[in-house]
Amino acid sequence: MMIVIHTVEMLLDVDYEEVLLLFKRNKIKAEVYEKFGAVVKKLTQSLKDEHPAFAFTWLSSKGEGLWNIHLKIDIVRLLRKSNITEKDYPLVESHIKKFLIAQFGHSSHFDQHRLTRIDYKLDVVIPNKNHQKLIFHLFEKYTKKYRFKEMIKYGKNDKGEAIKYETSQYHKNNSVEFIIYSKEDERLAKNEIIEPYEKDVIRYELRLKNRHLNAMKRTDGKGKGRPKKLIEYFKEDLYREYMCEHITPIARKGDYYKITKAEQILEASHFTRKKKEKLRSFLIEISKNGIDSPKENLSAPTYRQYLKDLESIGINPVLVPKNRTDFPTFMKNPFRINSSN
Repeated sequence: MMIVIHTVEMLLDVDYEEVLLLFKRNKIKAEVYEKFGAVVKKLTQSLKDEHPAFAFTWLSSKGEGLWNIHLKIDIVRLLRKSNITEKDYPLVESHIKKFLIAQFGHSSHFDQHRLTRIDYKLDVVIPNKNHQKLIFHLFEKYTKKYRFKEMIKYGKNDKGEAIKYETSQYHKNNSVEFIIYSKEDERLAKNEIIEPYEKDVIRYELRLKNRHLNAMKRTDGKGKGRPKKLIEYFKEDLYREYMCEHITPIARKGDYYKITKAEQILEASHFTRKKKEKLRSFLIEISKNGIDSPKENLSAPTYRQYLKDLESIGINPVLVPKNRTDFPTFMKNPFRINSSN
């Protein structure tokens, strides 16, 4: 089982002399810049050629000569591969420490690092463009809100600015974000090179932000007592747990069918005639008005049971539109991760 951590962000505690050393090593003359943000931007630009996987996103003073360095690391770019396993952790740590040695002359800052964000992902290769289009069309029918994550139709970057491609969708709150998007379209929108391992890729990405990591660190019964350390989140079981817990209830299990094929599967199922009719009506209602619509006329236990019934016979509750000739009559659900439990 692979675990793919796309990006991580962490805080490093340094003193002011080390900040000055960092500027000196990267030939940054901070005094010539009017705004400190320009200094940080220049600092990151100076790293690109030699250390393309690393970026300093901010430097902040805590007072009394103590500073925080906000470090962002692209793990995929760091290892130069897309498929990453738990066994890769020692190599990741080694690369990070080598970078810190290059910048500060030692790597001890890593031992006290505090994780502030981690992005998990699942990449699925879908060469057929109509199948890709279908994925995003179907997501329009999915829940508008799950676990306080609001659906946002179009993507946004870290600054909150709209991304100029439509093959994306966010579900986000202040702690966790889920986004599904075309990696190729993202690269094209940003005028960036499409890497070989990004061709025809639809990415399911889950972003755990600092607020969530802080909550998981709590030991008062409201958290997991999980330290904010990279090694703690670099575990396959935890990756599966997060992806299943946060994405499966939105993407749902089961494959995608047009109504005719779904009816055939229902007819051959073990359900009673009355249940078959109710499940068919349930599917039709979702197809017309979205997956949340049946909640208006069904009790919560019945609604959940119908979803489980469809899952048991391999039907995704969101149907392929019957009148769209450009869409296939059947498509396997590309989001497939088995729970660690």
